[in-house]
Formats: sequence, C-alpha cells, structure tokens
Amino acid sequence: MSTYLIKTSNMANQSLQMDQIERVIELYEQGVAKKQITRILGLSRTTVKKYISRIESAGGVNGLSQDNIKTVVYDGGQIDQRNEVLISELDGIIKELKRAGVTRQLLWEEYKKRHPEGFSYGRFCDRIREYKRAQNSTIKLIHEPGNRLQVDFTGKKVKWINRKTGEEIWCDVLVCTMAYSSYTFACAVASQKQPDFTEAINRALVYLNGVPKILLSDNLSSYVKKANRYEPIFTDFCIQFASHYGLELQATRVAKLKDKANVERHVAIVYNRLYAPLRDREFYSLEEINEAFLELLDDHNSKNFQGKEYSRKDLFVRDEQPVLRELPRTLFEYTKHTQAKVQKNYHIILGEDRHQYSVPYQYIGKTTQVNYTSKIVEIFIGIDRIAFHKRDLRKHSYTTVADHMPEKHKKYIEQRGWDAKYFCAQAQKIGPNALQIMEKILASKQFVEQAYNTCLGMLSLERKYTALRLEKACKMVCQTHRLNFQSVKLILNKGLDQVVDKTEEQKSFRTLKHENTRGATNYQ
Repeated sequence: MSTYLIKTSNMANQSLQMDQIERVIELYEQGVAKKQITRILGLSRTTVKKYISRIESAGGVNGLSQDNIKTVVYDGGQIDQRNEVLISELDGIIKELKRAGVTRQLLWEEYKKRHPEGFSYGRFCDRIREYKRAQNSTIKLIHEPGNRLQVDFTGKKVKWINRKTGEEIWCDVLVCTMAYSSYTFACAVASQKQPDFTEAINRALVYLNGVPKILLSDNLSSYVKKANRYEPIFTDFCIQFASHYGLELQATRVAKLKDKANVERHVAIVYNRLYAPLRDREFYSLEEINEAFLELLDDHNSKNFQGKEYSRKDLFVRDEQPVLRELPRTLFEYTKHTQAKVQKNYHIILGEDRHQYSVPYQYIGKTTQVNYTSKIVEIFIGIDRIAFHKRDLRKHSYTTVADHMPEKHKKYIEQRGWDAKYFCAQAQKIGPNALQIMEKILASKQFVEQAYNTCLGMLSLERKYTALRLEKACKMVCQTHRLNFQSVKLILNKGLDQVVDKTEEQKSFRTLKHENTRGATNYQ
C-alpha cells in the first residue's frame, strides 16, 4: 500500500499516512459519526472534519484512483486536472526525449505553450521520473528445468603471455548459464568470431553433459545476421549449429539486457569468483586459463545460495540434468563453402590457406564447390564428390593423390627415372651439406613428385657455379633454419660463399720465419 504523507494544519510536526486517511474514508462511508471517528482513530476533530469536507466537495470517492484520492485530500478537495492532462501526454514526451538534442527543458516549454496553467518545471520533471520508474517495473520469471541456456561474452578480457616473445595476448570469455538452476560455465577463447564461439558452446555442452531446448544470446555478429524483435535472422553458422544439436535459437531484443538477466548477473559473479582469485596469476596459454576456470567453477557451482541449503549444482543435477537431451556422437564443426576452378596442374586452390588440393585431371577447367572444416576438405562437381582430403594449413603447398594424375605424367616421371633415391644420390656426389638440403626439400612435400622440379633446380646450380661453390653455399644454409633451394640460390647469386673464402684466407695468413727476418730486439 502506498504511504503518501499528508501534513495537517493542526498537526504541523506530525504526518498522517495514507492508510489512516483511507480508514477515515471507510468509517465515514459506513455512516460512523465524525466524533466517533475521532475517538476510534485518535485524531483531532478538526483534522477529521477537514478531510471529510474535502471528500464531500469532490462528490465522494467512488470511482477515484488512489492518486486522485490523495489529490482530493491534499489540495483541498479539488482534483487537479493538470495531472490527468500530463499523464495522457507522457508516452509522447518520453519518446521525444530519446531524440537527439531534445531536453526536458525544451519539452516543458512546449508543454507550457499548450497548457499555460500547467505544472512548474520541477513538478513536470517529477512526473516524468515517476512514470519511467513505473514503466521499469520487473516480474519474476519462472524458468522450466533444462529449457534455456543463456550465453554472453564478458566485457573484460583475460590475457596469457607468449613465452617466446613475451607478448600479452588478450582473450574473450563466454559465460553460459542455465536459466533455471543458474548452473554456470565460463570459457576463454581467442575471439568472438564463429569458430571460437563454436568452440566455447561445444565446451559448455560437454560441461553440461547434455543439450537444452533453447540457446539464448544477444545480437552477436557471429550469431544474428539481422536483428528483429519478433523474427531475427540467424547466421548460416547458427542454423547449422542448431540443426546439429536440435536446438531452438533465440535472440534478445536490442539493448534489452533483462531478456537474459540471469547470465548478465552471472557475468558480474564470474568477475568475483573467477577473475578476482586469478588476478595475480600469469598464464602461458588458453588451455591454462580454462583449466584454472574449471577448478573455480566447480567451487562456485557447489557453493550454497545465500540463505539456502542447496547450490546451483544441486538444482542442476536434481531437476535439469535428467531432462537434457543426449549429446550427439560428434561435436559440431562449422562447414564453410567456396568455389574454386581446377587449374592446369589439376589442383584447386583453397583461398583461405593458399594451399592446393588435387582432383582427377579430367576436371581441369571446371568450377568446383568446396566444402571444408578445420579437419577435412571435400570437393564437388554438382552433387558428386570428386575428391576428399585432410585439411593442410601449410601455405603455398600441395596435397596430391597419385590417382588424380594423368597417365602421361606418371609415365614421364617413370621414363626419367626420377625418385627420391635418384636425387639424393646426385646430391651426395656434391657433398654432405648438399645432401642434407636435398633431403629437406624432398621431405617438404606430402607427395614427393611435387618436389622434383625444385630438386632439378638444385642440381642445375652445380652446372652454373661448380660443385665446390654449391657445397659451400649449402654448408652456410645448413647453419641457419631456412634449409631450402631459394636460400642456396641467393647465396650463390650474391657471391656470399666467396666472401667467406676471402675472410678465411686472411685469418689463415701468417708471417714466415727465416734467417733474414728481423725481430723486436733489432730495434732496441
């Protein structure tokens, strides 16, 4: 019940609560005499008479709201029509306040032009505050066990340190909370992009050991393609994700944090329960961070709610875990799609990695559909899969299947007698360092035939620069970490092997001693 305080003229230092005023009205409407009302409520006769006279002047209280009853009593029995007028305009006033440059002062001045007898600026602002406060009222939501998993990225990041470079690498943290039990999971990931978002959700479902009915997130770019209050459009990635797990996707309304209030509150709790205890600890990988998170999460979920005899984990295990659906055999992995034309070397180029994958040579010049994940690459013509490879992240390298080669290429290689033994034997004739470089070149290709052209290039350097210079250049390269054909060729082109020779000759020069050589004693 509201507690408006009404001061009476003969009770200057006392306040009368609204419930007392309502009791006066109630007794009066029952026909109780004013003198008896005074005695029952312990009020002065003057106060009772004043209230009753104001009520009578307003024609009674039937049909009046509590605010109007208060106005009748406080303002001498006259209902202030200004309040009714302003209330009817407040919706429009609140909307206008959201527009750029619009202030309360400006809106009040416009209001006074429309209603010269209207409220003062202070009363005008009070009404706006009261109206907004009433609009922001909340209702306690009742969540169904196992129904909804709410997710949100924290605003604050965590870091790990690269041991080799000392670089600080900052990471995002995704917080996932079951709406019913508040059972919580948190995971550090490299970014908020789709692959990392997928990794975090996968880990959350493994932590829950089951799949809820609904996944609720805000309007992340990796989650929602186009925000809409009623029918948001989700990304292709999320559609695949939902299909894999049998989830229903939901997104919050834009800037409506209360739509996922549970996880919003648990973001703050994560700061207290995870961030704070680990604030002085240094980590050297994402895995170290997540291992530390898991230890603290177990303590957090097992701790009883304040003033309760049960914990988040107790609620989850008792009510939610039994109704979660089983995880599928494999965790979700996002499949990307692209198109690629088959080159004359019967390979397609996967642009993301600049790596080449072979297809049967019959498809040279055709445009293929490439579907790939972090582990596999599938190549299609129409609905027919023409090639399948393991994903290789090495840039500018080849993955080749022998059966994809045309017969004439196979026969050409056979006729030339090229194989790894042949090239190693030729390099051994030059020297041990040349052999080491040659073996490195052959090992750099998954399909050894792709290295033959480079091997031929190495052998051609002998004809151009001599075997002696080639071996010296190979020796210099073997002392570095770049054991490849280009490094050897660069040394020979620049003549760096000969510069080394001159330096060694200078170091090896010594003055010859004989009978005509004079020493220091001859100059005393």
